Amino acid sequence: MKLSILMVNFNGARFLAPCLTSIREKITLPFEVVLVDNRSSDGSDQFVEQQFPWVRLVRSEENLGFAGGNNLAARHAVGEYLLLLNTDTVLQTDVRDAVQVLDGDSTIGAVGAAMYRGDGSLATSCGRFPSPLRLWRFASLWYKPHRQVSFSVHGVSVWRGDYVEGSFLLTRASAWRELGGIDECNFLYGDDVEYCRSLLDLNLTTVQCPSVRYTHFGGYDHSRMGYLFAGFRRYHRKFSPRRTQLEADFVLRTGLLLRIPWYWLRAAIQKDNNSRSALRHAWDLNKTWKQSTGG
Repeated sequence: MKLSILMVNFNGARFLAPCLTSIREKITLPFEVVLVDNRSSDGSDQFVEQQFPWVRLVRSEENLGFAGGNNLAARHAVGEYLLLLNTDTVLQTDVRDAVQVLDGDSTIGAVGAAMYRGDGSLATSCGRFPSPLRLWRFASLWYKPHRQVSFSVHGVSVWRGDYVEGSFLLTRASAWRELGGIDECNFLYGDDVEYCRSLLDLNLTTVQCPSVRYTHFGGYDHSRMGYLFAGFRRYHRKFSPRRTQLEADFVLRTGLLLRIPWYWLRAAIQKDNNSRSALRHAWDLNKTWKQSTGG
């Protein structure tokens, strides 16, 4: 088997049919789909079992999160390459070019694809590692595709990045096993960054393959703010010297403290639920800052 597609589902029944249908219609090389259901309550598992019997369904007794769910799926996979693919995605193209990149260059450990939003606009899906300087402005963590210098791997155009989004991340099963999969300290956010950083310890790099395209309907909301900040802090505790850890913590905490009055002002003027939600979650995160590293 050349390709194992790993999917993790939690109450995502509304996305499953278009996602799985696009896989069946677009992919032309031998593949399998291993879908872990994180104890959904919306009938997702029964729907997959009945409507897509060719999917290998693995039911988890608890919600393992993104990392734990993908690690469980990988234990059931037999492919040479593993594709982490979110359930809230639809493939626009075949993934053959991305597979060809791994076939053609043994120094590449992960390949991403061009990501589009639900409205059809191109989104950033390849980023830089979160140095303290870049953390001053989260937007600086993303590469601008039109500014990147591409090169060719077996006729496929790619460009280098530090990491690619976990919503579409193609990697070698051998590298995955050597690293032990994704660090399960990350329940949500940061796992893709840490995985691609860990690949560097195996002398493997990460690239973006723009000829492979997909739509991603998911997005960030303020209820996930704590996961986002914790992911950045864990990254530095894992890979950075003590001084850089302290610098990153200073930047993140300062940024959070500056956000609180800004969110308060927006909430007071606009009186909308989004601003009030941002203020509430920022305030809660500030109160639990010492406990927000996730270990």
